[in-house]
Amino acid sequence: MNICIGIVGPEDSVKQILTVTSEFPNVDFIPFIYTDVYQLDELIGNHPKPIDQWLFSGLLNYHYALEKGLVNANNATYPPLYGSGFFGTLLEAQLTENKVFQKISIDTFSNEEIEKVRSFYNLKKLQFTNYPFSNYTYIHELVGFHERLYEEGKTEVAITSTSFAYHHLKKKNVPVYRIKPSYLSIKLSLEMLVERAHANRFKQSQIAIIGCSVNFQLNGRENLYSNYKWKQEELDIKKDLLSLAEKVNGSFVSLGNGFYVIYTNRGEIDRNIEKYIIQLNQKINEFHPFKLRFSIGFGENANQAEQHVHLGLKHNQEEYSVVIVDESQNISILEENEMHHPVQYSTKSTGKEWEQKIKNLGISVSAMTKIIAMVNHYHRSEFSSKDLMGWLSTSDRNARRILQQLEKGGIIKQCGEIQTGDRGRPMKLYCFCGR
Repeated sequence: MNICIGIVGPEDSVKQILTVTSEFPNVDFIPFIYTDVYQLDELIGNHPKPIDQWLFSGLLNYHYALEKGLVNANNATYPPLYGSGFFGTLLEAQLTENKVFQKISIDTFSNEEIEKVRSFYNLKKLQFTNYPFSNYTYIHELVGFHERLYEEGKTEVAITSTSFAYHHLKKKNVPVYRIKPSYLSIKLSLEMLVERAHANRFKQSQIAIIGCSVNFQLNGRENLYSNYKWKQEELDIKKDLLSLAEKVNGSFVSLGNGFYVIYTNRGEIDRNIEKYIIQLNQKINEFHPFKLRFSIGFGENANQAEQHVHLGLKHNQEEYSVVIVDESQNISILEENEMHHPVQYSTKSTGKEWEQKIKNLGISVSAMTKIIAMVNHYHRSEFSSKDLMGWLSTSDRNARRILQQLEKGGIIKQCGEIQTGDRGRPMKLYCFCGR
């Protein structure tokens, strides 16, 4: 199946972009033409055919779709407006009007970009009045901005990036020209989208394994729990896991000793599935006396994905969470209340400088990276042994040992104390050196 890219914008902009698409013979391009940016909700939201990537004609409609959740930064972009595009439009205006314009109103560009262009090309004599992009609602203010400056004699010509402002200013007899992305800008944007689409398709086809570990120990109450009841509980859990396997079009396998896996591919696991797994975990733990842990492993082959499942289970000590380990052994810990902001860290590296420091301290790289990730995730400048107990799922004694070793190695330092309200010494607070 060919890569499919949606082209979004007003009719003239879409036609301009489509003139470049002939250089991409094995890609399907679908135009999404609108007369009002607010039509994008229906155009994109109700389109039945899957689109690999989206190219928007400009910054405004791109940000509108982004803010409304119609696309995300990983599957959409727009061709940026460069200085060459601005100078081409300005030259067109001067040739058309047979006049050299020195007072110009412009929109969308940032003030910094305008100043860079002026200083780089020694255009200090040109007077620019700019209206920088803020968000998609600014479109309603552009017509008044350009018209007011022209009527007050502060500008001689308006250069806008939006079809809306261009057509309305034309009706008001304001000299206006529309700046559009250059051929090269469009081509480079399309090349990036095609490469990204191929990479995403490869990534989505990767092996994914959902692992579930069930602890059937009942804290010494096994004898009070009949064998029939135990089997019924296990069958209920398997039934729920089979429902999960059906949702991800996967294959369910029971490996014994309370360990179950579902083989599928990465493309089947999205945010809704991740949320479903967390809710399933809550449901099973609520109605059954056994503790469950879920892990998802991605890999370039089944063996690698299975190794990552086991690695994720080692890192999953929190109730009602799901640990995801990708092909680079980057770890994400998902919890229901923080689905959009998961804790993320890597098991591989903390940087050469810190790796050298912890080399002889008896502390693993994964423990160090998890501490760093937790400090950043919770925006903590100070932490205690109690914090480490929860973050690393370890004992108070081991947490204190880790802190002592890190302090000895010059990675952290004591920065205060906190009164716990109990008898004995106050709890020490630490922070990273140089942070």
